[in-house]
Parts: sequence; structure tokens; C-alpha cells
Amino acid sequence: MKAQAHGPWPALALAVVVLAGALYFAQLGDMPLSDRDEGEYAAAVAAMAQRGDYLIPHLNGQPYLEKPILLFWAMTATNWLVGPGEWAARLPSAVSAFLLVLAVGYLVWRVSGSLAAATLSAAAFAFMPLNALVGRACLTDMPLTLFTTLALGGFFLASETPPPRDRPWYLAAWLGLGLAFLTKGPVAPAVVLPACLIHALCQGRLWAILKRAQIHWGLLIFVAVNLPWYGLAFWRLGDKLWQAFFVSQNLRRFSEVLLGHGGGYFYYLPVLLLGGYAFSVAALPALGSALAKNSRAARAADPLARLRLFAAIAVLVVLVVFTLAATKQINYVQPAMPFVAVLAGYHLWRLGAGEAGGRLARGVFWGGLYGLGGLFLAVFLALPAGLPLAWDKIQASIRPDSSEYALPELAPVLWLWPLLAALALAGTLMGARLLVRGGRAKLLGPALALGGALLCGVMMLGLLPQGSALVQDPARQMAREIRERGAGQAAVVTFGLWKPSLLFYLDREIPRLRHKDQEELARRLGEREPLLVLTRVSLLPRLKEVPGFLEVARYQGYLLGGNGGGHELWGRRINREPGGQGGRP
Repeated sequence: MKAQAHGPWPALALAVVVLAGALYFAQLGDMPLSDRDEGEYAAAVAAMAQRGDYLIPHLNGQPYLEKPILLFWAMTATNWLVGPGEWAARLPSAVSAFLLVLAVGYLVWRVSGSLAAATLSAAAFAFMPLNALVGRACLTDMPLTLFTTLALGGFFLASETPPPRDRPWYLAAWLGLGLAFLTKGPVAPAVVLPACLIHALCQGRLWAILKRAQIHWGLLIFVAVNLPWYGLAFWRLGDKLWQAFFVSQNLRRFSEVLLGHGGGYFYYLPVLLLGGYAFSVAALPALGSALAKNSRAARAADPLARLRLFAAIAVLVVLVVFTLAATKQINYVQPAMPFVAVLAGYHLWRLGAGEAGGRLARGVFWGGLYGLGGLFLAVFLALPAGLPLAWDKIQASIRPDSSEYALPELAPVLWLWPLLAALALAGTLMGARLLVRGGRAKLLGPALALGGALLCGVMMLGLLPQGSALVQDPARQMAREIRERGAGQAAVVTFGLWKPSLLFYLDREIPRLRHKDQEELARRLGEREPLLVLTRVSLLPRLKEVPGFLEVARYQGYLLGGNGGGHELWGRRINREPGGQGGRP
């Protein structure tokens, strides 16, 4: 029987929803699109509208087959609703993240009947730094996580519901799996199916669950969701889709390190701990107890114990699958985060009820909370002085062609937002200790939620935009001035710089020249047609050796050059706009 909500928890649940909405939607369109993924996705969606082709995305004139179609359709819809731009590009991820906050809370509430546990789990998901970062970015990972969570959560609730009322949950799980496959492809069943099968085996109910899992209807739903696009795309592209998406983007990512995104077997351990802080350390004791102490008899009597076991299995399956893959990125672990939040919310709930666990559980929680918190504090406090000291090494790591960013010559001054982040974190840690020492452990969960909201807010709404303004906004400003001054009639190429976001901001295809293609650049500069060259200031010594190259303007580390026609065209446009502000010539 479900427990009744009482005390402050309804108000706290509403506060979590409001704060999560503010975190994921506030200033969502202010930052420039980052590269590569955000720029590529936004440019591909813009090209779909230009071509009138909503079946096959294109990037710079070529089919863009890195991901299936669902995110591109979602971005097309948001472009239509709110107009093209950064807000529309990121809105599908933000909506997915916000829905996941609600979904995590609902899952825990339905199983436990405790609004306190549900609120703490929802807060844990909402205020993890990695979730806030990915949920405010134009990426496939948060929509994928929404649908894998629908699949996994639907399966669990179906397995907990007696027939015939389990059928809708099984069908919802199949729908989630189908939508996840249309979002990112084979990675969806690679995560969902093993977790479901392992859980069924642990319950000793594999055959019974398979008989009730609506497999025939589920496969029909899966095919109905995916066949229209995959079928038409195969009909139009043939083997090209198979090679570009299934082989290159899936099999090769599993077997080879692509684009330098590699890592060892323990790559995702710090990602999970730091990206989920402070709730990841609360999840660890619950993870351990779910795997070590949940006897079959205890699970049979306690649905919440079964949910903890299922959450632990889901987290471990995600970690194992992506650890085995050769290509690694921090956002790949995203499908595990809702279930990390479930475990964290449970532990904080029991901690507030005075059930802190044994000495090992307390040591893991408090040691992790203060150990990782101290690491974060050290980074925040060192950033104002450390960034200038390390700036030369950071600049040396930038490589023409492969690096999407061009850095300014002088190190940026970052002190306000790092110090505010340090204050928010230090206040949270001090408050947590004082609450426990004062015998008010029941407030520890809400205190960590508030601290997490403050920390994520400072990082995502202050520190990150400041950094983006230094390394990415100059490129956006360069593209905007090219369009606003009518210089768009000139031919445009990039040289030693590949920034897909420029395709979006210039709303055109841009031929790409690598930094060794000096002869081809000289040939293009020698043509009568006005030419603008988008490049980086660090390549200026090499560019001065190219016949016909003229510097037009600088935008921090980005350089706008061209031939005589491009330089003259730019100058005429500036002269027609008295008082207009451009890049430094």
C-alpha cells in the first residue's frame, strides 16, 4: 500500500520541478553553438529545410549519416515552433532532460509510495553536473536517455504489475526501445535488452516474463517506428547507409578509437563520480547494498529492493557496454544517470530516516562527498591563476584542421564564476556536516539538492557561458558580420579550420581546405571572384607566404582573410555602415 505524502515534501517536490525547469531552459539560446556536434546537427537541420529533403540530412553538401533521423526531425519541429537558432537546436535535449526529472520521480514514487524518495531521486537527476551539461546541449544523448529510460522503466513496472494490467507497460517499453533505436541506433538494444534479461534471471522469472513481454506486438511496434525511415533511407542510399552508419558509426566506434576519443577501462568511473557529484557518492552505498544484501527472499517481499537491484544492473550494463567500446566520450554514459539518481535518492531518503547503513556505507558516502568535493574546490580555486599559467600549453595543443577552436593570444581572466562555484560547493559541504552533527539528517537530502542546484546554476549559467564567449562567440560574430554586411555574395572557404557551426551561422556550404593546401588556396585567391577565407590567427605566418592573401579582420583567435576582391567588398560594406563595429583589421 502506498504511503501518503505528508510534511514539506509536496512543496519540496514542486521546488525541484521549478528549479529543474529554470536550470534546463534559462538562457538556453544565449551561448553560441559548440563544435563539432552542435554545429553539425544544427547545420544538417538547416540544410534539410533548404533542400526540402526531410529524409536524409546533409552536411556541407554531403549526406550526413552519423545518427538516425529522430533528433533531426525534433529539431525541425522546434525550428518551426520558435524559429531557427540556438534555442530551437537545444530545445529537444532540454525537454528530454526535464521529462526525465519527472520520469525518475514517478518511477520511484510508484514503486515506493514515498514522495520523499521520489523527490530526492528526481532532484538527484536534475542537479547532476553532467546531466545539466548534456541536457542544455544539442546532442542525441538526452533524447536517447529519455527513451531508454522509458524502455527500462516500462519493463520494470510491467514485471511488477500482475496480468493483464502489465500489458500497457510492456508495450510502452517496446515503444521506448523503438524510439531509442530511431535516435541513436544499435546502442539502444545493446543497453536495454541485457539489463532486462539479467534482471529477469536474477528474479528467477525469465520464462514467465518472456511469456508476458508481448514480444510479437513489441516487435511490431519496433518495426513500425523504425521501418519507415530506415527502409526509405536504404531504398535511396543503399549500401552507403549501411557503411556510413552501421559500420563506421557503430562497429568502428566499438572496435576503433575514432577522432582521438579513446580511454582505458576505468575511463567512465571518474566520469560517473564527477559528472554525477554529489549524488553519485550517495548512489554508491545503495549500489553496493543492492548487489550484496538483496537476497531473493528480501526482494520478493520488497518492491523497492527489486527496483534498487534493477537500477544497479542498468548502471553496470551501461558501464560495461561503453567500457568495452574503443571510442569513449563522457556523454556516452548518459543512459545510466537516471538509475544512478534512483539509487542516490533511495540512500538519501534512508539517511534522512536515520538508516545510514554500516560503517563501510558511511565511509564511502562521506569520504566521497568530501574527497571529490575537495577536488572540485581545488579546481575552482586554482582556475583564476592556473589558467594563465597553463595557457601556452593549451594553445600548443590546438592543431590546425583537427581542432575546431581558435584561442586568443592572451589567457582569459576567469575569477568571479569559479569563486562563486567554490562558495556554493563549500557552503553545501559545510551545511551537510552541520546538519548531521546537529541531529537533522532528514534535511541532508534537500540540502544537497539545493547545493546541487546552486552549483549547476553557477556552472551552466555563468562559468560555461563565459568560457564560450571567449572561444566560440568570436566565430559567431565573424559569421554574423559576413552576413549582415552583404559580403555573403563572396565565395567563402575555410583554411586549417573546420567549424561546422559556421555552416549554420553563414547558412551556406563552405569548401574546406586543410592547412597544407596552400597551392589550392593560392589558386582560389587568384580568381576574379571575391573570396573570403575563414581561418585562425596562428596560421598567419603560413598565410603570408600564399600569393594574393590579404588580412581582412581578426576576431580573437579567428582570422578573416581574402583576396583583393574580398578585401575590397568587405571595405565597401564597412564604409556604408558608419559607426559599425567589426573585427580588428
